[in-house]
Amino acid sequence: MAKIRPFDWSDSDYRSLIDINNVIFPDELDLPELLKHRDDARDQNYMLERVVAEVDGKAVGTASFGESMWTPMPNKFWIYIQVHPDHQRRGVGTAIYDHIVESLAEKDPKILDSWTREDKTEAVEFLSKRGYEQVMRGQNSRITLAGFDPSKWSDVVERVRESGVRIVPLEELRDEDPEWREKLWELDWVLSKDVPEVDEPKKREFEVYCRQTFAKPTFFPEGFFVAIDGDEYVGVSMLELDLANPTKLQTDLTGVVRSHRRRGIATALKVHALSKAKTTDVEFVETDNEENNPMYVLNVKLGFEPIPGWVHLRKDMRTDEERALAERAAAGVEKAAAAEVADGEGS
Repeated sequence: MAKIRPFDWSDSDYRSLIDINNVIFPDELDLPELLKHRDDARDQNYMLERVVAEVDGKAVGTASFGESMWTPMPNKFWIYIQVHPDHQRRGVGTAIYDHIVESLAEKDPKILDSWTREDKTEAVEFLSKRGYEQVMRGQNSRITLAGFDPSKWSDVVERVRESGVRIVPLEELRDEDPEWREKLWELDWVLSKDVPEVDEPKKREFEVYCRQTFAKPTFFPEGFFVAIDGDEYVGVSMLELDLANPTKLQTDLTGVVRSHRRRGIATALKVHALSKAKTTDVEFVETDNEENNPMYVLNVKLGFEPIPGWVHLRKDMRTDEERALAERAAAGVEKAAAAEVADGEGS
C-alpha cells in the first residue's frame, strides 16, 4: 500500500518528481532546476501543493494540485498525477487522487481540471472513470529544420516589410526602446486574450511576466522577434531553449493583434524565428496549438508535422443554476472567435 506524504520541496523530492515524469515522457524530458524556477516564478497568490506516494520508502508517484494563475475562477482547482509505469494499476493513482480530493473538500471545489497526453490512454481512462470529460485538445507539432527553406516565404516577408511593419530581433529592440519590457507585457496581455482557453485569462502582474519570460533558464533572446508598426508593438514570435534536449527548441508564443491580422505578419515572424533556429545546432522546433486554432494551419504550411497532443479534461460539479450564472458572466466578456483569427494567435 502506498504511503502519501506532503512534498517537502527538497532537491531529492524535485528529482523524484522529474525522474518519474521522464520515464513516462522520454520524448518530453524535464529538469529539476527548470521545475524549481517555474515554482519560484509563478504568482505566489495562487495555491500550489504537491504530494509524494512512496512504497517501501521509494517515491513511485507524485501529484501537483492547486489554483490556476492563468485562468483563475472561484472554487476551480487543477490536479496533475503521475505514477511510475512499474507501479501503475496497483492503486497508487487512486490513493493519490482520493487524498487530494479529501484535501480540497474544505475548499468546496466546483471544477476540477486535469491534463494528459492523448496517447496515454490509461490516464485518459483513469480520469474518465472519475467523471472528467474532454473540454479542449491541443495539437502538438514539430518541424525538422533541415527541410525548412526560408526562401519559399521571401515574398510574404517582403510584403510585410513594404507595408511598413518591421520585424525586430529582441537583441536590437532592447537597445532602441527603453520601455521594451513594459510594451511587451501589454502586448502579451492583448494576445493572451485571444489564445484559446476554456476559461477567461487573467493579466499577469508585470513582475510575474518578467520572471516567467525573461528570467527563465530557457530564455532564448536570439529567437525572440517583435513586429512593430510605427511605434506600436503589433506581434511577437519567440522560441525558447529545451535544456533537457539540446536537439530541440520550443515555441513559446506567436501572436498578432487583431488590427494587423491577415497581412502575413505571423508568417513573417515565424520565418524569422525558424531562420534563426537554422543557424544553431538544434534539429527540431516544436509547438502546440488548440486543434481548431488557425495558427496550426499556418504551422502545417511552414512544414510542421503533427505529434501526439495534450487533452484538457474537466470534472464540472456545479449545479445548473451555478453554471448558467457563470455562462452569463462569461458572455459579457469579449472573446475572439476562431474564424476571426486567420493570422496570429497561439504558437
